[in-house]
Amino acid sequence: MADRLSAEVGYTGQVEPPGAHTKLGKAMGGFLNSEDEQLVALLRRSLARIAAAAAPDDGGTTGTAVGAALDGAEMVIRGELLRGNAEQLPALLPSFVFLVVLPVAKQGRALELSRRAKVLIDGALGD
Repeated sequence: MADRLSAEVGYTGQVEPPGAHTKLGKAMGGFLNSEDEQLVALLRRSLARIAAAAAPDDGGTTGTAVGAALDGAEMVIRGELLRGNAEQLPALLPSFVFLVVLPVAKQGRALELSRRAKVLIDGALGD
């Protein structure tokens, strides 16, 4: 879903966007199994791509705010995985999209992409 949304928003995939790779994994290493660590990395990378695609090309955006939003989303993802609640992640993804897009786009655009993420998730899950 997240990769599809990033493509819809216009992510070209030429270069990984800033913040796509976690620094938290080393600090929190050993708590999650390798499969969960891969899921965390995939989700963070996909969310970073969505934020990068949603950012205007004027160079006036800050990677620090997006990085903080990505760190927050990653912490929630890790927490849900540690609690054994992986099934909750699809319901949280639209909120994560809103969170990471808001620093680089207007609130209306962040909400629009969040809603689109929900539609994609619902379609993938058959809801």
